[in-house]
Amino acid sequence: MKKAALLITLLGFLVVAPKARAQDFDSEKAYQDYVYNLGIYRDTYSDYEKAKEFYLKNKTLTLKEEARKKTLAMLASRDELERVYLSAIRMRLLETKVPAPDKLDSEIEWYKTHRQSYKDSDPLEDLFGKSKESEARYKTDTSVVIYNSLFGITLGEVGNLRVEQENIHKSIREKLDKNIAEGKLKIDPFNRWLTDIDLVIQNLKDNDEKAKKGIAKLYEGSYISPLSVYNSAVKPFVSSTTLLTELNSFLTEFLTSLNNQLP
Repeated sequence: MKKAALLITLLGFLVVAPKARAQDFDSEKAYQDYVYNLGIYRDTYSDYEKAKEFYLKNKTLTLKEEARKKTLAMLASRDELERVYLSAIRMRLLETKVPAPDKLDSEIEWYKTHRQSYKDSDPLEDLFGKSKESEARYKTDTSVVIYNSLFGITLGEVGNLRVEQENIHKSIREKLDKNIAEGKLKIDPFNRWLTDIDLVIQNLKDNDEKAKKGIAKLYEGSYISPLSVYNSAVKPFVSSTTLLTELNSFLTEFLTSLNNQLP
């Protein structure tokens, strides 16, 4: 069973959690639920590993039963962790004002239902069979939904920042046009500055489109892993971070110069 790999994967996306802020109660609560359940899973996985080791060294019925109980607890907590993690991602998408992927809710429901399939009376062999169901689901469906969702969060955050800057740009330009019309300012050198700013904004939009084309490969049925697709798709956002900083600097300089030239 690939439980350790799954745990590492989940830990790798801890960064999507929002910072603690009073107005973000729902998303913060979802994140704290994830952290709490992650702790439970790590404990149950540690217990499972120890029980398995004891049983493999001395295959008695007593140790097998102990291993069965620890396996049951670990598998149930693993499904619950996955459900809570997906729910935290969903809350973050809502906060970023990005539509959730179509299959996100069905994935959350799948793990909720599958967790309930584990019974106290299940033999160890049945638990292993049910575990494979969860692992197969993660590989074929859940991982794709997760990476698509995480991409959406990043795209949404970058896009929201760009729109904020564009709104500032619009208001500054309106102020410039008004003062030029009133004879208080000359268009030069602001016309060239506007061209430079427009170019930065266009580069940001181009990066968004490059990223969208990259993440679309998640659904092309290729043999590329979802993680590889995700990592490749988000590369343009590295450039976008620099461009957003540059855009903010340009707009600040533009506004300062405009105000200094007004009578």
